[in-house]
Amino acid sequence: MNRAPIVLAALVLAEVVGAVEATMIFAALRTFNAEFGNPVMVGWIVTAFLLAAAASASLCSRLGDMFGRRRMLLGVLAVAGAGSLVSAFATGVVGVIAGRAIQGVSGAVLPLCFGLVRESLPPARVPFGIGVISAAAFVSAGAAIFIGGVLVDHLTWHSIFHVGAATALLAWFAVWFGVPRSPRAPSSEPVDVLGAVLLVPAITGLLVVLSQSRHWGWADGRTWGLMIASLATLVLWLRHELRTPSPLIDVRLLGHRQLALANIGVALLALGPLQHGLVMSQLLQQPSWTGAGLGLSATTAGLLLAPPMALAMLVGPGCGALAARRGARVPALWASAILLVGWAGIALQHASVAFVAAMTVLQGIGMAAAYAVVPMLIVEVAPSERTSETTGVSAVLRYIFNAVGSQVVAVMLAHATVSDPAHGPGNYPAASAFELALVVIAGLCVVSLMVTACLPVRGRVGEQEAAIRGKFA
Repeated sequence: MNRAPIVLAALVLAEVVGAVEATMIFAALRTFNAEFGNPVMVGWIVTAFLLAAAASASLCSRLGDMFGRRRMLLGVLAVAGAGSLVSAFATGVVGVIAGRAIQGVSGAVLPLCFGLVRESLPPARVPFGIGVISAAAFVSAGAAIFIGGVLVDHLTWHSIFHVGAATALLAWFAVWFGVPRSPRAPSSEPVDVLGAVLLVPAITGLLVVLSQSRHWGWADGRTWGLMIASLATLVLWLRHELRTPSPLIDVRLLGHRQLALANIGVALLALGPLQHGLVMSQLLQQPSWTGAGLGLSATTAGLLLAPPMALAMLVGPGCGALAARRGARVPALWASAILLVGWAGIALQHASVAFVAAMTVLQGIGMAAAYAVVPMLIVEVAPSERTSETTGVSAVLRYIFNAVGSQVVAVMLAHATVSDPAHGPGNYPAASAFELALVVIAGLCVVSLMVTACLPVRGRVGEQEAAIRGKFA
């Protein structure tokens, strides 16, 4: 019996949990602000999840490689579901934040799923499987925001967390019955406790600085003090990981060409194109009298952003099929080129709804392809016993640089504003602010294309994997 479809279905449902936990909350932020009346604490509802997700992606992915990915995924789903229940029954913002921090453990779901795809599927089907999982992550993340809005409009914000808990429970049973046990015995390697002790506070400190810098200000001693302490801890962690014989994360692997370039690509995508929602939602909905916005309703804007989500279900598996035949470099080049056309087009012309809609489709296709192909590039050369670890590092980089990018884009959009009391209160980004943000993101797409072009061709990939295994076996 061919179990591949059953395994993929179970892992897709597991990844839906990760997407629901991560993005559905955005639909309720306005409701939280109205109910709790504390924007700073409401911001921590997002930040707490982000901090826990980054830590989980780095720790649980490696522990899954060592002690069994299926076992670790089941544990992560159980903890994430429990976090949803904590938030669902919370009566105040502190309880919601606590539940969100527990939910953040779901940040390890995606790298664990990638490891299980490689572990459970025939080698020829691995790129396709990764494409399916990546497409599911991309589509469900967008759909979760829409579903969350429906729940908040017709029920209460508690229903978001009830749905999260129910989804986690379904996914737990799907993984239990649908994913086979690991064929390998659990690792006898010692757990790098010191690596975990140093890494988690370093990442947490950096993300707190990025999330709170807008409130504290860059002249505040807390900002610089926490940043210096976090960077110093990160340097100590790096030194320790290079010296220990059994590191939590083998950073030496990142010194190899394809792994290094793939992770540079992740950072560039997170800094630029992943800010799509932040930039495009404002551009589409901002009043036209400002000289920059298209004046669309939230519903219409959502409909314009929906087609790329639907196309992602075809793009991800398609990239997997192409990577299986010609290597992951080829779809990576196509993804970078399509992203560049989409963002450069809007940077040059963003006054027409029809043109912006067309470029938005290209952006979505390019983003879906990039989202799928980056783990393919990593899995293509990473040692199989470290698959979740190496993709987990990529997830951590995405969290960190996504946070950096959101701050940078927010500053660019705020550098020039317009207002008109005749049209009501509020300041809006000026046309020059949007143009600056769009040009910078298009420029990052150019750099991403250049980095992708430096990837080794398929004939050299096998040599790289052999070199990695020979050095770190």
